[in-house]
Amino acid sequence: MTQAALARSAQISRQALFQIETGATFPRIDTALRITRALGLEMSALWAPEEDPRIFVGADGSDENRRVDVARLDGRWIAHPSDDPDRIGAGFSCSDGILRKAAEGMMLETRAGSSVLAENIFLAGCDPALEMLAQEATRAGRGGRCIWIPCGNEAALRRLADGEAHIAGVHFGNESDEANLAAVRKRGLDATCAMLRFSSWEQGWMIGRRAGEGFRGVESLAGSKLRLANREAGSGCRIALDRMARRAGIPTAVIKGYDSISTNHAGCARRIAAGFADVGMGCAAMAKTFGLAFRPTVQVAFDLVIRRDLLERPLVRTICDLIQSGKFLRELACVPGYETSGSGRMIVR
Repeated sequence: MTQAALARSAQISRQALFQIETGATFPRIDTALRITRALGLEMSALWAPEEDPRIFVGADGSDENRRVDVARLDGRWIAHPSDDPDRIGAGFSCSDGILRKAAEGMMLETRAGSSVLAENIFLAGCDPALEMLAQEATRAGRGGRCIWIPCGNEAALRRLADGEAHIAGVHFGNESDEANLAAVRKRGLDATCAMLRFSSWEQGWMIGRRAGEGFRGVESLAGSKLRLANREAGSGCRIALDRMARRAGIPTAVIKGYDSISTNHAGCARRIAAGFADVGMGCAAMAKTFGLAFRPTVQVAFDLVIRRDLLERPLVRTICDLIQSGKFLRELACVPGYETSGSGRMIVR
């Protein structure tokens, strides 16, 4: 049942229902009765005590006083910095709370109830459009937030395997299914996870003014003064770059800037736009955003890897529904270089 449907059954507004869900207010007896009837529960379920309202997360003492977002997975609380440099834009966003040192470990100081925070999910991956998905899922869901953790393929799959993320986004090859499937199978995740097509988009060279129209590709980097803005090992762009260098017979040691690392598309584009680098691999959308020239090399498939035991979790279900929603896909298709005809297709069930 959606939040809107539950609010209608209880004859209250969605705002009032949200206040009740978060513990900011208590319902009247008649309202509580309508809510429990709609949910098929006993009245006492609304006031059932939590086992322990305190939230302890796995963090060391150096994380004290850090603003974090939290989620619950496999019976434990996990945290990610709210002020992640890879995600932060021109300002700060709200967090779930602040970590404080306690006798039992690092405890979250928060105004939200643990039952609400337990509905949060972490979505890991490098596709910049994942932030759009996270925001829309949060708005459309009944409770909790979808929080995007920007990171490359390997890091996203590692987080998924280690219970540090609910969903991982990957792009290991071109527009076909094979490369992403092979990566998931290599890690044994196909036994426990489903894979859903999110989108496909243009990947290629983001080119600054200094490189100009004379830039031909990886061959132009061999022993030249042009500086590369590189991605981290295991990211889709780094895999593509290394593959091109091998095919051209170019040792990466002769590429200036090869050891410079940016952990997302925006980071590479920002370095080029600021004049700290001349070229880098990335997506067409980021090149356009930062006013860079763009030369496509491949259309890549970006897929979401989701644990099957989480597919019926409300916010995960909302994400899957959105990827099959015409309204959201129309907005996604407006992002430069994005193609959504295959979005929502279940590749591994």
